[in-house]
Amino acid sequence: GRLGPRRGFGGGARGDVDEFGRERRNRPHQRKPYDRPNRGPRGGMAGGGRAVPGLQDEARDIESRLSSLIIKVGDKNTPTLQNNLDALSVVLEKDYTKHEKTVLKTFRECVLELPWKVTVYSTLAGLLNAKNSETGEKVVSLMYQMLRRELAEGKWGSVKVLMRFFALLVNTNTISASTLLSMIDTFLKPVMVDDSSDVAVSASANCYVYIVASTLLWAGHALAERAPQELDRRTQLVKQYVDALAEHNAGNTLSVVFHDAPAKGVDVLASLLETLGAVAGNGWKIDTIFSPYEMFASEFSQATAHELPALELPTNLAPSAFHTPPECLRLVPSPTDQAVHRFILQDLITDTVVQLETNRKDCAKYLLQIHGLCNEDVCSVMTTAQHPDDADPETSLVFEYMLAEVVLSLHLQLPDSMFREMYFTALAIELRKAEPQILATVFETVVDNAVARVESLDVECINRLSNWLAVYISNFNFQWDWARWESAADEPENSPKRCFVQETLLKLTRLSYLDRIKSLLPESYAPLVPAKTPSHNFKFTMQAMDERTRDVSVAMGKCLKNKGTADQALEILQEHYSQWTDVDDDTRQSLAREMLVEHVLLLGSKTFSHMLNAIEKFLAALHKFGDSPEAKVQIAKVVEDFWLRHSQFFVITIDKMITYRVIDPAAVLAMLFDPSHVGSWCRFHYWEILHNTIGKLGLRVVQLRGRLEAAYAAANTMMDESDANIQQQEEQEQQEKQEQQQPTEGVEQIETMLEQMVQEQKDVIVSATRYFVRLLSSADGSANETDRAWLLGRFKEFMRSHHALILDNAQTLETAVFTPEASEDTRLVFSSLRSLCA
Repeated sequence: GRLGPRRGFGGGARGDVDEFGRERRNRPHQRKPYDRPNRGPRGGMAGGGRAVPGLQDEARDIESRLSSLIIKVGDKNTPTLQNNLDALSVVLEKDYTKHEKTVLKTFRECVLELPWKVTVYSTLAGLLNAKNSETGEKVVSLMYQMLRRELAEGKWGSVKVLMRFFALLVNTNTISASTLLSMIDTFLKPVMVDDSSDVAVSASANCYVYIVASTLLWAGHALAERAPQELDRRTQLVKQYVDALAEHNAGNTLSVVFHDAPAKGVDVLASLLETLGAVAGNGWKIDTIFSPYEMFASEFSQATAHELPALELPTNLAPSAFHTPPECLRLVPSPTDQAVHRFILQDLITDTVVQLETNRKDCAKYLLQIHGLCNEDVCSVMTTAQHPDDADPETSLVFEYMLAEVVLSLHLQLPDSMFREMYFTALAIELRKAEPQILATVFETVVDNAVARVESLDVECINRLSNWLAVYISNFNFQWDWARWESAADEPENSPKRCFVQETLLKLTRLSYLDRIKSLLPESYAPLVPAKTPSHNFKFTMQAMDERTRDVSVAMGKCLKNKGTADQALEILQEHYSQWTDVDDDTRQSLAREMLVEHVLLLGSKTFSHMLNAIEKFLAALHKFGDSPEAKVQIAKVVEDFWLRHSQFFVITIDKMITYRVIDPAAVLAMLFDPSHVGSWCRFHYWEILHNTIGKLGLRVVQLRGRLEAAYAAANTMMDESDANIQQQEEQEQQEKQEQQQPTEGVEQIETMLEQMVQEQKDVIVSATRYFVRLLSSADGSANETDRAWLLGRFKEFMRSHHALILDNAQTLETAVFTPEASEDTRLVFSSLRSLCA
């Protein structure tokens, strides 16, 4: 995988918003791979005009039937598939002229969104072309235009699926081998160094070579017969690039999920190259998925092969816009002699997960159908077996285990996951709902195997897996076999396994309540959960104060309890602390600040809404006491001490304090990287606060840029209106000039704000990096080797998550932070990041 935006390798966002807060593709009916016919005016068909009810219903029924036939054909590898395809091609050829739009639209959606049936749809396209070359040409042209559009928009998942479709069209004689080779060469051209046989490693080249290798895998059989030398030359070029990539990424651990895994580069290319070699040794025959085109060889031999114009690659995409799927993790054992079948099936599963990302329910449904097209004895299927418990992944491929491996592999992908974490959690939940008994056991086994290797698991992935597991368990009545991890309670405080289990239980407590979670756990888990419900840690209790401090606290308590105002609270603090003549002004100010913050937090400690209301009510007083960088740091530390036993409230309170500008990001950094936290770098919530803080800055920058664009538009509108009315009376012109000044002043103000915010964002990134490097380069920055490993893992996560900002400030960081005094491993992380994003 490469660093890239969350849209990743998939189809990107289109239209509406789904339940995850992402924009979904603009397709009704839960984005199934077809649309019902659009209704035009007065209930008629799209296109307008009066519609005859009987004819309208009949046309709609025919189109619905055609769509259904296209979608369902080839769902299973049955003896009747040949006849079904032949009959469907006859029906489509007959009705094509009347329902061309419906046929082409459904065909396009099926190819893109049902990628495991690509051999079926390529055969169907070949049959349509054999029966009528004009129809075949229209199908090919449609898919080619779709390929060009997806390429221009950088939707690499769709590009890969479409190139696989064109590769199989060579087998059906729908396009020529030379046409496909020309398309492949278009992808390989940017990989080659000008006027030489060398290759240039880059983010875009990784993506292009991956697409080429995937295409060659499916086109190899036809190209071996028609252009063997050309096939061999391009295969050798792929091998040359993979070797160069392995050398380029030597020592780079930013993309390694399990550090005990064999080194196979940073992405799927090495595994794909191995698969290419194995398939080539078998005569380029892929017998994993049924290929019906072999049954129509005589028809295809008489067909007309179509030529296609040259492809154009996008030239305006940043390196981060290129993405490659991850190598599938090996979380369950599998027979080595089935490596090709395993790769092909998991590749098809991955494509399905990517292409149907906007509808998890349909994705789960179709994922469980993929095995239907497998040839006999390729894999075992527990959901259809008479004795599912007899399935052994060590002796045969088990489809359900491969499915679970893909879901978790995509979820744990480094350096960046393709989609939001919640998608993979929701998908696993839907899969288990579809097959409750079998997939419950499968996911338990796969997660248990991952946790068994947690010592070598990347720190960010430990966090992701913990989040995934907590939400997953909460959707099934919090049931889990906790006995398997009882040994975690006996491990050291900051051991990876203990921290993973402890943080997962903490998240489950957030999703439920403590007593319920404790009732589900063995007694041995007592050290891993709080003894009582998490609550605040109010400092000014009666037993912990001297007499004059108690007087101030009681007065403040009465004021807040009686709904006093911010001014009244300030008066009380001034009245009492002014009498403390034995301390200097700075100490009195610090004590008053602590007293105010503690009581405001106590007032809002009941619920999150109470906390928000309390901060808003006493905002003026908080701002008055937070008038310096040191004061803001003190406020942040008081918040931490107050919520010492309740990490969720701590995270949310800090977030609200930043929102209301009571504290700033610099104060948060000083609090997070305080030396008092040495030995506690394994705590997850510290890093949640860090990423939330940087994310808030990024959101403000985006908002200001949007406001600036709107202000520019308003200013231009004013200028246009002024030009149109230049002949009006002088007093009107003067009034218009005054009105023109208003948006101009707004533009200048917003530009200043944006410049300040961008500078603050830069300062925070540089400061956070400096904190990390300073701690990791000092013997006092961590309590022991395990503690330092947690901190180094969080440093890698920070660099990956904010790579764009890191690289924007690379020169500053190189001269001011990553100096020779910095530890070698921190400098290696920095250089690895720059290498990945090249």
